[in-house]
Amino acid sequence: MEFQNNQVDTFTIPKSEDVQFEKLDPAYKKVSIYITTIIFAIILMAYLIVGIFVDVLYQFPWILLVVVTWSVLTGLFILLAVKGYEYEGFAVREKDILFQSGIFFRSTLIIPFNRVQHCEIEHGPIDRMFGLAALSLFTAGGSASDLSIPGLTQDKAAALKNFITNRVAADEEE
Repeated sequence: MEFQNNQVDTFTIPKSEDVQFEKLDPAYKKVSIYITTIIFAIILMAYLIVGIFVDVLYQFPWILLVVVTWSVLTGLFILLAVKGYEYEGFAVREKDILFQSGIFFRSTLIIPFNRVQHCEIEHGPIDRMFGLAALSLFTAGGSASDLSIPGLTQDKAAALKNFITNRVAADEEE
């Protein structure tokens, strides 16, 4: 057999932009807002505690600067959490799963099912309050190529895990 290496017409390759991405559950937007609010509340409490020991932090120019900066950053990060939801989504195709995210730096991660080692469902306390979970896929490529899809209902996460596990098992049998 003679070696061949024919050129592929790149215009005929399917594009990931043509895929219809499914939105995350709307409750995930609330989860993102709550987590952001909790983080900034902890930062404010840390400032207040440090201020007990460092009197200058409670004096006029510093307290005004800190309160204004904290308020602006809190509002900005809450806005980013809300807008970030609009750019996140996932899609399942026959041979792979896709996840897109990012407001300023958008990315689409594509994980072929034949690279998946295992998958698991994770849900923290705030996720459980809203009935949400995250599906994590671990690949043979290491942690840099792993995927976590947040903001899924627990039923959707379980169904996706079952589907992916079955696809991986079917690929291994071939």
